[in-house]
Amino acid sequence: MNESQSSGAVAAGIALILAPIIALVIKAAVFPGWMLFIIVMASIPLLLGYALQIVVAANGMLRTRGVFHGMPGRQRGIAAAWITSAGILLVGVFLVDGGDDGTYGSAFTELLGTSSTSGGEQLSTLLMLASALLWIGGWLWLVVEWIVLLAQRRRIVAVN
Repeated sequence: MNESQSSGAVAAGIALILAPIIALVIKAAVFPGWMLFIIVMASIPLLLGYALQIVVAANGMLRTRGVFHGMPGRQRGIAAAWITSAGILLVGVFLVDGGDDGTYGSAFTELLGTSSTSGGEQLSTLLMLASALLWIGGWLWLVVEWIVLLAQRRRIVAVN
């Protein structure tokens, strides 16, 4: 394994830990409203998933002997880490929110100048749903790849 492969796993691990926090900051900074409240109310399952994500990153990517450093097939897990990290960031950018004052939008609609318009809301919502599929699909893929690599390493250690 060369240094660039190792640094790629470390970078993916750092992204796994920081991307959800950055997404939440983006969401809270632009149009905080009822959706942010719902996210906080649904935080227990989200926090459990995030805790598992941190375990995967810390044990599999940030440790020198982690499974995403030396095992064959590690590139799939690293790709899954990047996909789930990008997906959560994009959800934070595209999630439409608003409050009781009648204004609504997302970071995306703010950039386009289409906040509080139905066209901006529809486009942002569509892109958020696609991003959510990337986020959840990438997360599930990451967890499966981590389990497969752990089992693979266990078999290798048992044989030796």
